[in-house]
Amino acid sequence: MSTANAAMDPAADAGVADDAGVADDAGVADDAGVAGPTRLGRAVERREFAGSNSDSTDSLAAATAAFTSAFERWANHKAIEAGLSAQRLRLLNIVHCHGPQKMADLAGALAVTPRNVTALVDGLEAEGLIRRLPHSTDRRVTLVELTCNSDRVESQFRAFQDSLGGLFADLGEDDRQTLLRLLTALHGRIHAEAGSPSEAMAATDV
Repeated sequence: MSTANAAMDPAADAGVADDAGVADDAGVADDAGVAGPTRLGRAVERREFAGSNSDSTDSLAAATAAFTSAFERWANHKAIEAGLSAQRLRLLNIVHCHGPQKMADLAGALAVTPRNVTALVDGLEAEGLIRRLPHSTDRRVTLVELTCNSDRVESQFRAFQDSLGGLFADLGEDDRQTLLRLLTALHGRIHAEAGSPSEAMAATDV
């Protein structure tokens, strides 16, 4: 800072950074004449706070991604223990709860591509658990209906859900409610930002 500029700046001698960016230990006087933190100090505090906040959100994002990946693998293992893969169980449960479904609607409810839902339906149909049938009024639409015992589907899906619920058994009720509230809020934000359609039909899913 030049001598002329320093003379014009009443804070120059009160701890504002010099040309090298180093502040002395004195504070800048506020309007009441009470020394406060320097402008540089306040800027550093803001940067440190922003950095801390960024680190925190980065850690949350990384932890969530790691948990989601691990949970999906673990949940699929639990589903196989119940009799089928997680996606197959979910598809059967949707058809069981809501009746014959369009292929496109199943893809949306399961959050998979049409190609993926076709593969799921092919596998379940080959096992005699569901069948395709034409729509009564629209030849372009194919419906999927249950052919296996609905009690079997309900029993398998209940066993699957119970096994997943065991993950939270050691959490206190307050922790469960807090976790549910946070997950619901984050889920809502994701769909709001993505402009996703309602998943009312998938409410019976995990």
